Amino acid sequence: MPLTITHHGRIDAIDADALAGLWEDCGRPAFYHPALLLAAERHPLLPLSGAHYLAAWEGGRLDALLIAYQQTAPDPFGTLARTTGIVFAPPEGGLLGHFAHCYDSRILMRPGSAAGEPLLLRLEAVAAELGVPGCGITNLADPESLAAAERAGYAVNVMHDRFIIDLGPYRDFDDYVAHLPRHGRQEMRRQLRKFAAEGGGTAVLRPGDAGLEDAVRLCHLTSARNGTPHYYPVDSFTRFLELCGDLVSVVSVCIGDRRAAAVICLDEPGRLHMWAGGVVYEHSDFSPYTLMFAACVRHAFASGVRFVEAGRTNPRIKERLGCAPKPLYSALRSAPYRSPQATEPRPAHADRID
Repeated sequence: MPLTITHHGRIDAIDADALAGLWEDCGRPAFYHPALLLAAERHPLLPLSGAHYLAAWEGGRLDALLIAYQQTAPDPFGTLARTTGIVFAPPEGGLLGHFAHCYDSRILMRPGSAAGEPLLLRLEAVAAELGVPGCGITNLADPESLAAAERAGYAVNVMHDRFIIDLGPYRDFDDYVAHLPRHGRQEMRRQLRKFAAEGGGTAVLRPGDAGLEDAVRLCHLTSARNGTPHYYPVDSFTRFLELCGDLVSVVSVCIGDRRAAAVICLDEPGRLHMWAGGVVYEHSDFSPYTLMFAACVRHAFASGVRFVEAGRTNPRIKERLGCAPKPLYSALRSAPYRSPQATEPRPAHADRID
């Protein structure tokens, strides 16, 4: 059966049941949860000029979805410039998916779908229509999406690693600690002793619980301290997380009523994403970063979760804490520049792909 591709400027323009069915059939990946997609559109964490949803339909069934945003500053850490030589400069920026805070981008495709290549070719055409000089997908590890990008002529380059802990081999938290590399094991045990001596405690909160904005503010202050003050805007990120509902949990590390660390997590079947974290070093003698990891691993064991996703950066520390690297790629294509006729996405339309 031939595919039909439709182009939408809002996620809620796609039938909600069709979107939910595709997401379910793809394993319910956290970064493609329908609520998170709505939050990313309504409360973007970095500047956007528009959202573009390319939906591939087979008959009346949604077979695949490619999401890209016209991002005016899509490379906040300069990773794409270093690894590809391409600089996405404002005002045009790039037509890229997912947003920069996501480290698990993909084309959302049902198993066996052939829609990846035509969707990427359509994305290139949309970029040309908008006058955006480049398009593609970043932070990509999904094999089917990578294969589709190569078939469509996109340039694939390594960006960096993301880090994952596989808890499957371990009986419990103590067994996990016992199997850490020697230095990591010694450091974890030392910090746990300090934490216990200071009477520290941990809690798992939901977005409706008090303190969500405080956790976001801690993430913002930590990012600002590391030179990226605009990466976690407090108001936008708080509203973003509130829209995500039960997808989100917050693991908090405290001394009395003072929060030393907080991790904003995304819950996915079999997988806990340590998505955004913040720490304060002034409140204690223990390492809040190490205890933040310990609290999340304990939470994962308690929830029956096998994999803990620990994000990107800090490879030396994360490998000591039992993380294994997984390479992430960019798949980019330069689009011929053409002056755009309009600044808004075109209305939904259909292209027949035979």
